[in-house]
This record gives sequence, C-alpha cells and structure tokens, in this order.
Amino acid sequence: MRFPVLDRYIARELISPFAFSCALLTFFLVIDRIYQLTDLVITRGVPFYMVLQLLLITMPTFLSLTLPMALLVSVLLAGGRLASDLEIVACKAAGVSALRLFRPVLAASLLITLVTAFLTLLVNPAANGELQRQLFRIVQTRAASGLQERVFDSTFGDFTIYVEDVSTSQVALRGILVSDERRITLRMLDGAINEADILPVNVPKATTVDGASPTGGAAGGARYRYTHFTLYDQILPTTLKSAPRMEKPEKDLSLGDLAAKITELKNDPNARAPFEVERHKRYALPVAALVFGLVAFPLAIRSHRGGRSIALVGSLAILVTYYLMMTSLEGAALRARLPAVVAIWAPNAVFGIAGLGLLIATAREWRWPAMPRVWQVVEALRSTLPGRPTWRPRHHQVGGPRHSTHIIDRYLVREYLAFMGIGLAVAAALFVVIDLVKTLDKYLRVKPPLIYILEHFAYRLPAALHDGLPIVMLVATIFLFLTLSRYHELTALKAAGVSLYRVSAPVLGVGLLVAIGAGLFQELALPALNERGDEVDRVKIRGQAPKHLQSRQRLWVRSADTRFYRVELLNPATNDLYGVTILEVDRDFRLTGRLDARRAQWTAGGWEVSEGAFREVSRDGKVDKVEFGWTALDLKEEMDDFLRIQKPVNTMSFRELREYITQLEAAGFQIRKYLVELYSKLSFPLVNLVMVLVAIPFALQSPRGGRLFGIGLAIMIMAGYLVVHYVALAFARADLLPPLIAAWTANVIFMGIGVSLLLRART
Repeated sequence: MRFPVLDRYIARELISPFAFSCALLTFFLVIDRIYQLTDLVITRGVPFYMVLQLLLITMPTFLSLTLPMALLVSVLLAGGRLASDLEIVACKAAGVSALRLFRPVLAASLLITLVTAFLTLLVNPAANGELQRQLFRIVQTRAASGLQERVFDSTFGDFTIYVEDVSTSQVALRGILVSDERRITLRMLDGAINEADILPVNVPKATTVDGASPTGGAAGGARYRYTHFTLYDQILPTTLKSAPRMEKPEKDLSLGDLAAKITELKNDPNARAPFEVERHKRYALPVAALVFGLVAFPLAIRSHRGGRSIALVGSLAILVTYYLMMTSLEGAALRARLPAVVAIWAPNAVFGIAGLGLLIATAREWRWPAMPRVWQVVEALRSTLPGRPTWRPRHHQVGGPRHSTHIIDRYLVREYLAFMGIGLAVAAALFVVIDLVKTLDKYLRVKPPLIYILEHFAYRLPAALHDGLPIVMLVATIFLFLTLSRYHELTALKAAGVSLYRVSAPVLGVGLLVAIGAGLFQELALPALNERGDEVDRVKIRGQAPKHLQSRQRLWVRSADTRFYRVELLNPATNDLYGVTILEVDRDFRLTGRLDARRAQWTAGGWEVSEGAFREVSRDGKVDKVEFGWTALDLKEEMDDFLRIQKPVNTMSFRELREYITQLEAAGFQIRKYLVELYSKLSFPLVNLVMVLVAIPFALQSPRGGRLFGIGLAIMIMAGYLVVHYVALAFARADLLPPLIAAWTANVIFMGIGVSLLLRART
C-alpha cells in the first residue's frame, strides 16, 4: 500500500526533527551519568559490558519520557517550517484543508502513542526489576566499589566504616576505622580493637533533640581493653537500616500486580493512592503523545512569521505547563484529596480540548476579533515610552578611510549574542523540564509550597547554565556560521577581501570573554549559589531544621590532621557536645591516643570537657590512662567545624579546594585524586573557548546544512569531548595518568583538532 505523496512529504518533514529532538532530550537526561559510568569501568574496575548493560536497561525509562516530548518539538518545527515557507498557504490554495494536512501528523502521533504504551505498560516494569538485579551483580563483582575514600559510610545502619585509601584494584583497603554499634562479615588485617564501658549521654530536659533520644555515649574510665590483631572477622548486621529503600515500589509492579495491590488496599485510600496513580500514569503518558500532536499542529501552521524559533519556544512552554499541572494534580491525588483518574487525566483532557479547539479554529480559519480600542490603548502606552534612538549613517570625510570592518564585527557579535541568548533560554527551559521530571517524586512526597520550588530553581538554574554554557557556545557558533554560509554572507565577505580568520576574530573574542567570565563565576558566585540551593532543598523543601539549630546524633568528623571525632549528640543551641570521643592516629593509621568525655562545651576560651579519661597507646599495645573530672582542651577545631558539613569536592571553589589539598598534604595524605579536581577547575572555563574554536571549522564542513544539522553536530562534538574528558579523569584517579595532563587532555586534543581544521579551511 502506497501512501499519498502529501502524506509521505509531511512524514519526511517530521522524521528529521523528531530524531534530533529525541537524541537531544535523551542526551540531556543521560549526560550526568556518563562520568559515573566511566568511573565504574576505569576506576572501580567494573566490567565494561556490565556498565553498558546498566545504561541500556535505563534507556526505556528515558525514552518513555522523551518520545512524546520529541513528537511535540518535531511537529512544531516541521509545521513552523512549512508555514514560514508558505507551503501551508500553497496547500490551502490548492484546496487541501488543514484537517487533511493533519492526517499524517495524527498517524505519527498514534504510532508514538503505541510505542510509548509498549514501554510504559510492558518494558519499564521489567526493566526496573532487571536494573535492581544488575546493580546487585555489579556489587557482587566489585563490592569494595561502594566504599568511598575518606567518607564515613553508614550504609550498615549504626555500623560506621571509614576507609583512608582504596587501592586501584578495589581489593585492598588501607586505614580502616570501624564504629562497632551494630553487628555482616568484614575481614580486617593488621589493626586493633578498642573496647570500653559506655557512659550514657545525660541530656538536659530543655535540650531539643531531632529524632529519638540518644542511647550511646563515650567510653568510661572503669574498663578499657586494647587488642591488636593481624586477622579479624567482624560480623555486621544483615538488616541494612540506612540502605536506600524503594520510595516508589509501585514502579516495579506489572499491571496485574498493581490491580491486585489496589484490590488488597481497597479499604485504605491513602495507601491505595500511589498504586492507582501509577496505573493511570502508565496509560496517560502514552496518550500525551497524541495530545501533543493535536496541540502542536494548529499552533505550528498558524506561526507564519515566527517559524522555527516561535515553534521551539512554544514547545518548551507547553512542556513546562504540562508537567507543572501534572505535578500539582498528582500531589493532590497522592494525598487522597482528588481521585487518581481525575488528577492524572486532567492535563491530557485540558490540552486535548485546547488542541481540538485550535484545530477546528484553524480548519475554519477563524480569526481573532479586531479589537481596535485595545490596540489604540497599547499604542498610546507605547508612545509614552522613550523612543529608540535613530541611527543615521555618517558620511566619510574626503580623504578619510573608505571602508572599515568594525561594522562587520558589530554585526557578527550581535548575531552571535542573539544565538547565545536563545541557547541560554532553551537550556534554562530544558533544565526546568528535566529537573521536574527527575524530582517530581520528591515534590509529590514532601509537598513543598510553590514559592520554595521557585527558590530552588532560582539558585540551581544559574549553576546549571554555567555547566551547560559550553554546549550553548558550541551550538551558537555552529548556528552563526551555518547562517552565514546559508545566506552566502561568508562568501560575500571573502569576495570583499575579509578572510575567514578575520571573520572568526570577534567570535573568538566573545568566547575568550565568556571563558573569563565563567571562571570568575565559578570562583566567586557558584559556591554561594550551591550552598543556598542546598539550604533551600534541605530546610525549606525537606523541612529539616536550619544548620545552626539542627541537632545531630552519632556524628563523625575527620579533621585536617590525623584526628577523628565521634559525637553522640551535638546541640548547636547551647554549643554542647555529648558523648565525645577523640581518636589520634599516626600516618600508618595506628591508634596513638584516645580521649573520651561525657560532655564538651565550646566557650569563648576554647573547649571545656568533663567526666572522661585520656588514654595513650604505645607501639607495643600498652595503654596509659589519665582520668579527669573537668579540664580545658587546646584544640584547633571550633564549634563551627562540627556544624559545617564538608562540601563535596565538586562544589568547592578553586581557592577552597587548594586550601583543602594543602591541609591534606601537610598531614601526609595522598592528594593525587584531589589534584585532578583542582586542575579541572582551571580547565573547565576554557572549554567555552575550545568549543568556539572547534565549532567554526566543523560548521564550515557542511555549509548547506540547516539548524537541525547544527544540533546534531553539536551533540556529536560535545559527546566526544565528554567521553575523552571523563576517560582521562578516570585514568588519573586510577594512577595511570598525571592529574595535570588528565585535566587538560580533552582541551588540548579538541583545541588541536579545531586549529588544524581551521588552518586547512579555505580562507
């Protein structure tokens, strides 16, 4: 059966933008996982095929989200192109109605609906179950990969493990600290056991404690035993108290299991709501593809002047509105305040009715009323605004210069900044949509006010744009030179004696300025934004107490030197620590001293501790004890050091990380892996300039390519850069490459590619 020519033509117009949109959206969803997967293969020693299987297993979940989005974008882009080139007008003049043009779009929407339904109803539940099994197989392959260096790991509930160094082979662990407060088997070599009677914490009644009352404390002075061992098997608990639990187990259930669970909980509306919501979402999400096609087509063919730009902005606006509506209504359904069928199907119903109305209005060519009075008011308001300055060409004086390239520079910079602005707007909208998709479950679970969600985006969005700025620079550069080639402006400039290098100069200058600005932003603003964003997420959205008022239990802190602190209860309101243990170790990770105190208080003069004992351990295992009732301690750690949570390395500024590395180096610790992060903070801002340099010659390789070609080219270049960069970093962490070389490898390689291609290009 042959399809009519018109249907085949419109279908071909949809295929290209759909493929690029699907690739782009999926790329943004998986881009943050490239580094973790690369690190698993190279640093953690997980077999590559297992990591590749892990990525493939998660792809159906990503595709079930991106396929309807890609259809929306493709219909808007293809329809906008047909409208801007007046092909829609030509079809209408030939007697082809809008409903007839909608037929291939409807067929494509039904096809995507069926594919998405196959994923959500059959593939995703099985894939989620296989994902759990694959993760378990990876843990079996490299169990030690779950332990992070210099991090207090409480995965086993109250059993806390600290590892000083993990070997590259992931077989040997050096410098192990174990807090034996629960009981699984861990074999340890060449260490010592410290046992003592515990003095329970005596907390004043006025003290506010988050959670249950503390039950532990510091070691008393009555009984203490120090035992050295060469081989010791420790039994850990079989029940993992703090292991991550499945917060939405309904995602792994099949349709039959969901129905059975709903029947089982028919008398408990609150417990039944998540399963009803999940069942309706599996049907509603595929139908969203049909709804998007219905909404997008009439909007696209009515945008005669906007073309693809208006279509792209419209698609992002529709996606954000759709997911915001779905988030709000799904939250009400999970709280049993709204029937699940109403909450989940309402966005499809609203957008479907709006799309049907637009389609009918477009088919019958309804027009908005003229409303002359409204436009008169708008024109009167515009007349009150200060007028735009009128630029008049200045005539050159006789004998003066007859031509100048400065106007060309201004034109190129203006066009380039316009592409950058559009790219930043698109990146911001993509971040909002993808962040909502990823954090939707959290928002539905904790139900934060809308103002807190807006604050979350206010702090997270600038940081996300900083991370995505190289992609924006890459796409903007490709689009600029594709546009210059498409409209033969580059040819005209060359004919006028302006070389390709001269045309590239202002663009490279903008790239250099952006790189400098990104470096300053990374150093001056990014740490504060991350800190405020974490505060909003932790305090306002999750409802935890502010950092300066939040009490903590069973807190472990590692100071910059060879000192560990263990605190049963920290009370910031009174500057008190209860159940304090201080461990001193040497560079061989051998215990040299231990101080236990029932209470420690921070005062203007320093630390005051009471009811405890100090023990000094010699190399031969002899323990000398000194008891005290009250004493003052001269420690460099202050109360703020216990209140301050150690920042992750990737959220530190260059100055903070350099100071942290200096402290570690002074204490005799390995700093190689931290040097990789330090040098990466220097190389990352220059990625913006590298992307500009490499994009220019690549864009000139196919001068007839459109903007969709530019998006695909940008994806390939950025994916290649990320793979090279992450592989180099992983080699450095595995001690196979010097940190400085690893941090700059991708920049040097791609800068060399860009320079060589630019030198070979016809100028």
